Amino acid sequence: MGIYSGAEIFQIAMELEETGRVFYETLAEGSEHRELADLCKNLAGQESSHYDKFKQMSEQLVQRPASRPLSWDELHFANILIEERVLSNPEEAQEAARSGDVLGMLETAIRLEKDSVLFYSELLEDVDQDDKSAVQEIIEEEKRHVRVLVDAKRKLKA
Repeated sequence: MGIYSGAEIFQIAMELEETGRVFYETLAEGSEHRELADLCKNLAGQESSHYDKFKQMSEQLVQRPASRPLSWDELHFANILIEERVLSNPEEAQEAARSGDVLGMLETAIRLEKDSVLFYSELLEDVDQDDKSAVQEIIEEEKRHVRVLVDAKRKLKA
């Protein structure tokens, strides 16, 4: 069982942001719904910016161990989240985008972003006090995505 430092959590965050970027780009490319495609392009750009931000934050952190090792359940949850965010078959995302189920695509994106918030919130307890503010920044970035997606969903339903 490993011990996670704030920098290691940023590495996980970077992986999540990269797979999020691929997810949004795939939806943007395959969607015939113009507004959804534009939103997904914007979110893909934000995911890319977040990746860069998290990389920079990681490089600024001094490598230190977390206050305790992560439990098996916590590590298992991290693996599940990463698997959920990885697009193992981009063609499936393109088909989903072409299906016209804009509401379903937004709900999937909201779920993925909420899962990220939950993941980072749980890990927040397990990093050194000095790293907590940096991890909290990740959480706030993901919450912003949730708000943008929920607003888009509300507009779509109106």
